Amino acid sequence: MKVNILCLYYDIMNLYGDTGNVKVLKYHLDEQGIDYNIDYKSIDDKLVFKNYDLVMIGAGTERNRFICLDHLMKYKKDIKKYVEDGKFFISTGNSISMFGNKLYDKDGIGLFDYTVSESDKRISKEVILDNDMCKPIYGFFNHQDIISNHDNYLFSDEGIHYKNFYGTFTLGPILSRNPEFLEYFFKKFISSLDDKFKFKDMDLSLNRKAYEEFIEFKKTKVFNSHKA
Repeated sequence: MKVNILCLYYDIMNLYGDTGNVKVLKYHLDEQGIDYNIDYKSIDDKLVFKNYDLVMIGAGTERNRFICLDHLMKYKKDIKKYVEDGKFFISTGNSISMFGNKLYDKDGIGLFDYTVSESDKRISKEVILDNDMCKPIYGFFNHQDIISNHDNYLFSDEGIHYKNFYGTFTLGPILSRNPEFLEYFFKKFISSLDDKFKFKDMDLSLNRKAYEEFIEFKKTKVFNSHKA
């Protein structure tokens, strides 16, 4: 088995270091002895989505996001087929707003029916997000988008989940900060490629220590008021 990963717009959609998600996956692919190839592509590159098992994209400035949206519009049909075929996709931060029908006054990719309007107030806060997959997700929001007309949430009442598309405004990077979600996602992803793969124990001791210490630290803060 060889895993092919695309880190999309690594240079201009990495505002909060979300390419760290790729580094975390790389570490555990090495740990499990799985062969892999990781391509880093941007707006000057041709994209062939069918060549990949996982696509990842992070957050950027508003200007950069619209630059990337213009580039991705050429691949609308390819992206839809990729997701409908059950391939894996992680979109974090404000990049998730590109995949609806409308992003403000511009057409979106149209992968989902939702529309995105601009809030008059920036949403900037730490969040705890409950979910059905693992322990609560810890992360950070910093965006100005309001998504309407959908209910396929990933966490609590946030993000978008369809087949193997995982979209969330959570910044972090999410896989590094949330070891249980990392383990859930990693095993689901690899099992989709080889359902008989024998996993070794994943070394998540430092991730779990950081997660638990963050929780302990936040117990001394007024954190519940920031719950999404």
